[in-house]
Amino acid sequence: MEPRIKKSDDRRVRKTRKVLKESLATLLLEKNINSITVQELVKLAGINRSTFYLHYRDIKDMLSQIEAEMIEELEEISKRYPPSLGKNPHNPYIAALLQYIWENRTFCKMLLGPFGDMAFVEQLKKLVAQKRFSYLMDNCPDNKLQDYQYCVAFTVAGCIGLIQTWIECGMEKSPQELAQVAEVMIQNGIDFLQRGNPAQQ
Repeated sequence: MEPRIKKSDDRRVRKTRKVLKESLATLLLEKNINSITVQELVKLAGINRSTFYLHYRDIKDMLSQIEAEMIEELEEISKRYPPSLGKNPHNPYIAALLQYIWENRTFCKMLLGPFGDMAFVEQLKKLVAQKRFSYLMDNCPDNKLQDYQYCVAFTVAGCIGLIQTWIECGMEKSPQELAQVAEVMIQNGIDFLQRGNPAQQ
């Protein structure tokens, strides 16, 4: 279903959507989406119900549209970074991913928190896994498929856990600092594939 108001609309519309998004994130930090009403959302946002219904059918429709927009933006970030090890000591894709989460921290904190949407988490995992698999296949050839799968599973679980812990700890580290931590973790998986699985030797 296409949103009733497109992204290209005027600044006032974008501002209204931004306020609604931030207000929903605030409420979702405290309760499950099924417990949130349009009335309490618009009261917190400082708008009227009719304005809300110009943009969304209901709360779940709003959350679905926001998540779809965020995944689309994350996919665009992924496309900007080819699967190459490069000369940089830190993975630029991970740094860009963490920067996006930092810039959208209010909503990401909600989505990845205890009342978040597991469907969104799974989409994020899938996106990172696809990127990592392509990265390893290009830079660590001649490995068994299962070893790639193990490495990707380990990396994805570690990255998502790292992000969730970062959020829980108040995001005290900058995205750049956390990218360095993530890169050390990721490098262990790369070393494993470059050395070969010792269990197969």
